[in-house]
Amino acid sequence: MISVRRPSTEDLVRYREERLETEPTCLPADQPPRGFHREVYRAVVGEGPDAFARARLGIDQWAAQIGSGFEIVPVDAPIVEGAVVAFSTQQMGLWIVAACRIETVVDEPNRYGFVYATLPDHPECGYESFMVSEADGVVTYELEPVSKPGVPIVWLGAPVTRLLQRNAAHGYVAAMTRFVAG
Repeated sequence: MISVRRPSTEDLVRYREERLETEPTCLPADQPPRGFHREVYRAVVGEGPDAFARARLGIDQWAAQIGSGFEIVPVDAPIVEGAVVAFSTQQMGLWIVAACRIETVVDEPNRYGFVYATLPDHPECGYESFMVSEADGVVTYELEPVSKPGVPIVWLGAPVTRLLQRNAAHGYVAAMTRFVAG
């Protein structure tokens, strides 16, 4: 949903509740579906086991999203399959409200994160992964959005919306980097 008015927390709670039983608009797949755009953003966010523990905590606390200006409802949503979150963010003077469902959780000794899929009325149709990993002491944050426009206004503004998506991804990476640094 796109609005000129900032949604209240109550609006986001209601929006989320209306989507609890809906199906994702696209499920995660090994290969992006035909017509979907895939990007990968990766950055070293720290070194050592303490940095990896902090990065895992950042995933659990939605640090990338919140740190880049998103309001998440519920703010303490657990990272578990089936969890639904609603969020709002301001882009180009408009408020974007959307919801996603966590479809996959990865919890391995050196890799942690999740993949969520868009729910109906999301401006995009697709899924996105948020992962942290540790290899040889280096902690990396990786973000992988797979999407295509989900509503007509996004189709019409595709070049601009791609730029907004890239800006959001860079914001996620910067926010996670700051979180891990403490």
